[in-house]
Amino acid sequence: MATATKQYPGPQPPKPDAVRSAGGRLLAVVDEIYKFLASLKLAVLTIGGLAAALAFATWFESTYGTKAAQAFVYKSVWFALILAFLAINILCAATIRFPWKKRQTGFVVTHAGLLVLIAGSYVHFKSGDEGTVGMLEGETRSEMLRTDSPVFRIREVDAHTQQPSATYAMDFDESGPFPWGGGQPRIRNIFDLGLNRVTGGRLPTARSEADVLSKSGDPFKLVVREYLPASTPETLHEASPDGQPMARMLLRFKAPMMPEARLANPDEASQWFKLDRRFQRTARSGEMPALISFTSVDRPEYVEDFLKPPIDKSPIGVARFRYEGNDGKEHVYDFPLDGATEKPVPLPDSDLTATLERLAHFPTGELARTVGEDSIPIAVFDVRKGTAEPVEHVAMGEMPMFPNVIPRAVPDGTPPPKALVRIHMMLTPEIDPKTNGRFGQVDVLAAPDGKLYYRVFGRGKEEGKPELRTAAPIKTGEWVDAFGGGGAAMSIGFQVAEFLPSGVEKRVFRPLHLLGNQMEEAIPACLVELTADGKSEEIWIQRSESLEAPVYRPVNVGSRSFEIAYDVDRKPLGFDVKLEDFEVGFEPGTEQATKFVSTVKVEDPAHGVRDQQHVIAMNEPMTHRGLTFYQMRYSPIVDPRTNQRTGQFQSVFQVGSNPGRPIIYAGSLLIVLGTFLQFYMRAGAFNYRAKHEKLEAARKAEEETL
Repeated sequence: MATATKQYPGPQPPKPDAVRSAGGRLLAVVDEIYKFLASLKLAVLTIGGLAAALAFATWFESTYGTKAAQAFVYKSVWFALILAFLAINILCAATIRFPWKKRQTGFVVTHAGLLVLIAGSYVHFKSGDEGTVGMLEGETRSEMLRTDSPVFRIREVDAHTQQPSATYAMDFDESGPFPWGGGQPRIRNIFDLGLNRVTGGRLPTARSEADVLSKSGDPFKLVVREYLPASTPETLHEASPDGQPMARMLLRFKAPMMPEARLANPDEASQWFKLDRRFQRTARSGEMPALISFTSVDRPEYVEDFLKPPIDKSPIGVARFRYEGNDGKEHVYDFPLDGATEKPVPLPDSDLTATLERLAHFPTGELARTVGEDSIPIAVFDVRKGTAEPVEHVAMGEMPMFPNVIPRAVPDGTPPPKALVRIHMMLTPEIDPKTNGRFGQVDVLAAPDGKLYYRVFGRGKEEGKPELRTAAPIKTGEWVDAFGGGGAAMSIGFQVAEFLPSGVEKRVFRPLHLLGNQMEEAIPACLVELTADGKSEEIWIQRSESLEAPVYRPVNVGSRSFEIAYDVDRKPLGFDVKLEDFEVGFEPGTEQATKFVSTVKVEDPAHGVRDQQHVIAMNEPMTHRGLTFYQMRYSPIVDPRTNQRTGQFQSVFQVGSNPGRPIIYAGSLLIVLGTFLQFYMRAGAFNYRAKHEKLEAARKAEEETL
């Protein structure tokens, strides 16, 4: 049966939505947003997102290290937004139920605790500070090193006084956990990292621009061109007009019972023979029973001396004098070094006399690695022209380029003495396996025309008397069997792989690939460009490993001299800490530490503290004036000369201040209290639902009895 709706004449009444004002619609939208912010749906999304972020951060930290996780996750904007939405959701979920009932007390306290906990974490990230302090026993420190805050320090050196001027400190905030520059893009956040992976390392070029650290008023300009968070040094050898001759020589050695010959200097650092400007000779033996030397001369007559040394004229050696005779021509005289000393010897065809004052050995000390010997033989001659005062001449063994007259202080107005002769002191090589373990000697000479020559000394037929076996030109890349060869039980060969008539060593750094917590021990390096007076100079500089004090490297820019240090921010503690004792325990037979305990004394006169003793161990920190010292780790001390451990250990503390810690503790306490109240009041007298269910059960029971 069909029905009809009765129609009334006149205008129809407006619908309720139509009469709603614009303000009412806005309030409705706000109310819907408020309900969404307080909804369980948003809670699930934010908590799920937070859990996913923390899981990602755990993986990210294990792969790239703690610093990377801090910079890219925990201190990032997107992680802060997740926490902000979580805080808003917690706040709205609590306020939407206002006014609260007694049974909701635990709920409100728990949510308040969560908000306080998030607020404490925010205060920690914004106001907290961390650093490290490292000490040996007996040392005192009054500052902590903020390794996460790198700083470049530059000072100019006065050309007259050689004293540095005021130091300029420039913060380097864009270091980051990933390398950039040199063709690599800069990765500032996790989204850049993802985009870099997707595009195969082709981020926009604007993100790989260099950092200008200096300010407009500074007397120089400092630019960071390349940054490596973990670096390892490498030495390049390049041709330069201002350099010294250098050669890369490969040494091949085969001992009895060895199946085949092997390189005696496989690492590139030991292959390069670089000449010292003072001596123009370097030598080393390495693992081979022979001395290998490289020498450079700038006169062709010294090449002849090299190829045909007069070793048969004296068992010790000969000092070859070159001088101008009465006829104006150059003359040569060989002075046997085994002759009597302090006896004047006239030099033929001249009015010169030479007296051998003494033979001695000059200790090389730290130069032993350069010249290959613990001492250098020297001969001191007094050379007199006519009846004039004698001039002291010094000749060093196998170093014809060394100046024979050493400049010395003279009275004012007196011209310094000039060399009357040139002396080439040629010594008989010491080849004796019983005394020095050498079976031979190989010498390579760089001539002034760029050609190379070599000679080989070996044991002679007579006991203790060496003989010259070979002396000839050599080309780069040519292998020479100096000893043995042809199936001999022992053989020694060499090759001049590269030769630079004038070269320089250039220290650069390469990226070092480390994973996880290994990055905490990484040493960063930067390629910086220093500009002054329109001239620029690039230099690689690595952050100091010990960090005890800034390590400055000299940089010459045009006519000006600077010193630059790649350092960290040094923040005063406000008091002194002295390491009295440091104890390290190891697992038997291993280097696995079982404990490390530090005993320190605090000296803080400003707060009336003197010689206050504390023990710092794992999980036993020390707190003083808001700074907490944690036993972080230890570092064994290595002797740089021997590369061996000294048995000493450096105790390293992590020092931190966390103004948000009381807030975090308060929030945690509120969460525990609120959770307890929720369980207690749900089963207690304040639970409305429990009361209602109890009354309803009693009513039903009464009805059944009736």
